[in-house]
Amino acid sequence: MKLPIAALLFLAAQGCSGYSFTQPMRVAVPTVAKRSYTWSMISDGSDRSERKSLDISKTTYTALVKSPRDAYRAFAEKGMSNAKMHWLKILHQSILGGAYVGFGGLLALSVAGNISGIGFTNPGLVKMTFAALFPVNLLLILMTGGQLFTGNSSTVAAAKFERMVYWRELWKSFGVSLLGNVIGCVLFAYTANYIGLLKGGTGALASSTAVAKCSGTFGQTMVKAILCNWMVSLAVFMAGASNDLAGKLIGCWFPISTFVAIGLEHSIANLFIMPCALLLGAKITLQDAIVKNLIPVVIGNAIAGAFVVAGSYSYQFGNLGKKSRERFREYLAKYEIRKRNETPEAVAFE
Repeated sequence: MKLPIAALLFLAAQGCSGYSFTQPMRVAVPTVAKRSYTWSMISDGSDRSERKSLDISKTTYTALVKSPRDAYRAFAEKGMSNAKMHWLKILHQSILGGAYVGFGGLLALSVAGNISGIGFTNPGLVKMTFAALFPVNLLLILMTGGQLFTGNSSTVAAAKFERMVYWRELWKSFGVSLLGNVIGCVLFAYTANYIGLLKGGTGALASSTAVAKCSGTFGQTMVKAILCNWMVSLAVFMAGASNDLAGKLIGCWFPISTFVAIGLEHSIANLFIMPCALLLGAKITLQDAIVKNLIPVVIGNAIAGAFVVAGSYSYQFGNLGKKSRERFREYLAKYEIRKRNETPEAVAFE
């Protein structure tokens, strides 16, 4: 009697072996001993599904995490969905997105700005606190369908590279989302100031941050913006690669914390901080905020989203790299034929 029970428990354990709370879980397919390996065993990507990797062992991933190729496809489809909305809906979601950035910014300013005693001797602690709290805004945006210009600059550009949207839809998405973000951030800054939340250390940190952001050259600020939206676009990419809330949280949290802690330039975050500083009488003018910061930052964010992220992954997985992958497949096919003629005893990969 003990043997059948043990057998049933073993079968049940085998049936559950493909699931784990730790992601991603990899289950390797058993390999056959003493097999002759050939070039046909290396996948060129055409047979790839959400559950398969490109390595020779054909490793299987759990369904909670997409493969990079499938994550890019979802990334481009998200851009298509955003671009094809009616402009009023884009505006509405962008105003909300700007407000959510304001919530995250105000949270970070309120906490990091009021640890001045500890922060004076440990300046890194202020940065770490700000970086740890600020990413809540992107989670709110991603989980509610909000839109940011910075995210659309990569997702909608990817959709355009994949021929999913027209030029007019791309420009509509970029322009309307930026306008909505401006409205949402400025209104939230006025609201925070009106109800007295920009006092003490909170206001002091907002003012000093804004002054520092206007102190760099045009080129320095633009390069900081490129590096920043590289991280932000990857946060959107990684959050889209996960199919559960915990994975999305992790996927967006660390890239956003990275750019904040480093001190890079995010146009929509600046659209909240700059109005706060101006309302508080910081030593900058509206012209300083626009010319010395917002213009180079918007340009840099757009370059990073459209080319550094969307363009590079379209080349790797999408339409821009199609010819390269076709040439690679042809090369593999010719090489395999030549190898089979030279070594007819080679065993084909199953």
